[in-house]
Amino acid sequence: MKVKSTDKKLSTILYLLSLMAILYGISESSHVANFQDWLFRDTLLLLIESYLDILIIGYLFICLQLSGYVELKYGKDYLLVSMLSIFLTPVSLLFILSKKENLDEN
Repeated sequence: MKVKSTDKKLSTILYLLSLMAILYGISESSHVANFQDWLFRDTLLLLIESYLDILIIGYLFICLQLSGYVELKYGKDYLLVSMLSIFLTPVSLLFILSKKENLDEN
């Protein structure tokens, strides 16, 4: 039990440090003033036009991380869950988990 709580504390600290670094980088960027008059749609279009590869890599990373969590927490097949997550969005994992909860109640 002690190792598990230590792992949670360490991962929380790493998440907070990562978030602080990202926020610091954004606040110190000289390009933030350029986006103040833009609409969200304009910013989104700029990201899609200029940084599509980074968005795809980020999406895959998030999908695989969620698949790993579902595998460890609920004992699902990682390959199947990761493919469903990538092709049908991570929201599809909610249907897998709710199906298991319905089976457990019966």
